[in-house]
Amino acid sequence: MGTGSAAVAAKPSPDAEHLALVADRVAAIKNPVLQKEIAGGCHLLAGLGFSQELINAYFTMGILDDSVTYQAAVAEYTRRGRLEGERQGEERGLQLGLNQGLNQGLQQEAQALVLRLLPRRCGQLSHEQELAVRALPLEKLEALAEALLDFDGPEALDAWLAV
Repeated sequence: MGTGSAAVAAKPSPDAEHLALVADRVAAIKNPVLQKEIAGGCHLLAGLGFSQELINAYFTMGILDDSVTYQAAVAEYTRRGRLEGERQGEERGLQLGLNQGLNQGLQQEAQALVLRLLPRRCGQLSHEQELAVRALPLEKLEALAEALLDFDGPEALDAWLAV
């Protein structure tokens, strides 16, 4: 608990006067255990009607550390925060998984299309040529799909892959 009189304006409001009176009475309790318990209760109850700034002028947050009610509230909000974080993580993971799956599907379709079209322009592909095409990222496969329209043999594919 703090005295708080310096923390409140020179002419305190009626709310500040009431809270100051409670804080003074609590400070007068001789039994330190009882004083801490009552101060914690006053701090919690003050939260129902006073601003946090005003409460902090007369009671410190440390007095709540031993309050089972305060600890239960902290535990509940921690649990809720953890659940919300897990939910958001699952959503993000699902979205990333869908994006990755979509990209893999596009990659496979582009490979299949290019590998179907290349033999028409270049003849039978060598094993090395097929491996090189399969190793291309999606952007390169798309570029190859356009470029192969101008190919006139396997040498054109080799030249394009060399670039």
